Amino acid sequence: MLNLDSYRSSTDYREILRILQKASSLQDNFIWQSHAIGKSIIPIHHFEIDFVTREVVIYFDTQKYMMDNDLPLYVKLDYHTSVFKVTDYRVGLDAVYFTFPALIKTMELRGTPRHSFQPNQDRAVSLKPTLTGMNRELSHELQVRVMDISEAGLGLIVSEHNRSFLKNNRILWVTRLQDIQLQYPILAEVVYINNEVDSKYQTRKQKEMKVGLKLSGTIPPDIYHKFIQ
Repeated sequence: MLNLDSYRSSTDYREILRILQKASSLQDNFIWQSHAIGKSIIPIHHFEIDFVTREVVIYFDTQKYMMDNDLPLYVKLDYHTSVFKVTDYRVGLDAVYFTFPALIKTMELRGTPRHSFQPNQDRAVSLKPTLTGMNRELSHELQVRVMDISEAGLGLIVSEHNRSFLKNNRILWVTRLQDIQLQYPILAEVVYINNEVDSKYQTRKQKEMKVGLKLSGTIPPDIYHKFIQ
């Protein structure tokens, strides 16, 4: 049904919750189950997030559509064409209930060409949670490795030790690319944190994670081209 080769995986709780919340207001969400003779598609009427029980409650027409409790469910959300699998669930009179998914796959939506760096190219950017007192708060500036870059975003390799920094600072400023200080820092948003890092980018010294940043500004073309050379 869907080609998952163009998808990325998200295991970060806050990112998963954000995807669920965004998708809950959209209409083109559905469930499907795979049978020996094909797939059955069940439209979702609407769904809710129960923060008390940490469950997702998906409402659908239980009189029109039957669900096989022995088969897993696959949920497709309209937000970023997100997909996840559910194996443990219960069906009620008008809804199906299951705990928050531990992993969601979302469509890679880069609208601009991406340049990937080889592990030995050693590219880095500097990030700050605030621009206030920039010269006096160098301890709050984080320098991280860059795995790939486009005009709209950055793929970073970040030490697990900095996970709390990124969770507490979802909005950051890109202040430097390699040794080039940006005259006008670029606002960026942490859009995903993923524990699955390609082994060729991993170092043996510490556990690392992949982090995606969405840029709200434009990197000056001369700096961008110099950075990717």
